[in-house]
Amino acid sequence: MKKWIAAVGCGALLLFSGCRSMETYRAEREEKAVRAMTEILARRLPPGTVMSLPECIATALRNNLDLEVTRLEERITREKRNAEVLGMLPELMVTNDWSIRSNRPASASQSVSQGGATFNYSQSSEKYDNLLKLELAFSVIDFGLAYFNSSQAQDRHLMSLQQLRRTEQNLTLEVARAYFRVAAAQLAVETTQQLLDKCSEIEQTIAELGRTRQVSPLRLFDEHRRFLQIHQRLLAFQRNYEDGRVELLTLLGLPPADDLRLDTRALEKLPELELPPIEELEQVALLERPELYSLDMQTNLVLTEARKTLLLMLPNVRIFADFTNSSNMFLYHSSWLELGVRAAFNLLRLPQQIAHYRALDSEHHQLEVRQLALAVGVLSQVRIARARLDEVRRRFLLDDQNLRIFEEHLKSAESGFQSGGMLSQLELDRLRVETAESRIQRTVSLGEYLSCYYQLMNSVGVDTLDPAVIDRLAARFRERGQTGEE
Repeated sequence: MKKWIAAVGCGALLLFSGCRSMETYRAEREEKAVRAMTEILARRLPPGTVMSLPECIATALRNNLDLEVTRLEERITREKRNAEVLGMLPELMVTNDWSIRSNRPASASQSVSQGGATFNYSQSSEKYDNLLKLELAFSVIDFGLAYFNSSQAQDRHLMSLQQLRRTEQNLTLEVARAYFRVAAAQLAVETTQQLLDKCSEIEQTIAELGRTRQVSPLRLFDEHRRFLQIHQRLLAFQRNYEDGRVELLTLLGLPPADDLRLDTRALEKLPELELPPIEELEQVALLERPELYSLDMQTNLVLTEARKTLLLMLPNVRIFADFTNSSNMFLYHSSWLELGVRAAFNLLRLPQQIAHYRALDSEHHQLEVRQLALAVGVLSQVRIARARLDEVRRRFLLDDQNLRIFEEHLKSAESGFQSGGMLSQLELDRLRVETAESRIQRTVSLGEYLSCYYQLMNSVGVDTLDPAVIDRLAARFRERGQTGEE
């Protein structure tokens, strides 16, 4: 009996309070885990797929779940905007009251001038009463508030669009960075494995030289340490490849276990990138960065809130019209129309609205300062991105020159090498390893250079750095500046 009472009490508690046990959450988590794994595995790439950078970016924009969350947030703000627009409709109330009394309603009256009762008890309503009423009401302040709310909802929707646009730009940059890092590591990974095998052979050669005492212990120690450092760097290349591959698959919204192969033709030679002048890039950044648009819309939100505050300082005028139909047979008219106007003004709320308006005015000034600070930050980001692009390009040219020097020395050493000692073979093997490592470093520098190009594009806030497009956008900036001067 006690168990039954406890079960009933727990059931009632679950029904009315909604509490859930840990076992319930565990079962729900297990179900969601299986469903998530099924959905993720359904996105697997076909074996042998080779993807280029545009294909990776398109796949990320289509599959990335964080971007999908931002899209859903934009959809939510759009629906909220539609709801606020519908809030401007007037109120239309339809009521139908039906009532019954336990006794008969009746009343008597008394003469005021002569005193005494004038009539016996009489009734003016029936025992059963049905009252139908249609009321249409229009409030001036409520309409104004709904209008301003719809305007603010529109601004929030536009802000969500700019946030979506910026999220897409940041995702494109992250995919480009991961792509070039993985592509460079992919080119190096096969060479790296060969170099690791070569390093194992060289360690055996060094050990043999130590046993035969053909070189001094200090020279032997230097050679051993040098090859160990090379070995560590080559292992780091392989580790970076695995880390970058998993990161890129995550950005693409694909299972981390997929075997992803990239098209590495972009890393074969230095592309000729025609870049617009830095002044035009700064002008376009001030026109196109989504963060600046969002701050403009946030400023307009504050202005609209100030207009709402001014509206609330006015008297509330309410216009209404209603139609009433009663089933009471004792009424002289069973149906009638009624029109009315009601004005109300709460004087004691006026000081609060004035203080609120002053606070909004200060907030508007603060947002204007933030706009200027953000503009300075945007210009700094463009300058830094352009300077880094130039610096990485110079570093690539040095790495390319360093590779050519190593290749020339290796070619000269191989042509002049005569098998006559383990020391000469050791020096030749070391030169081969360093040449291969220099080639890998050149590829990595080229990938960083291309990543910096996408970083510059992200800093400007555009989808292309085509000089014709940038010049057209900068022309709008110059035209607006000339108009402002006039």
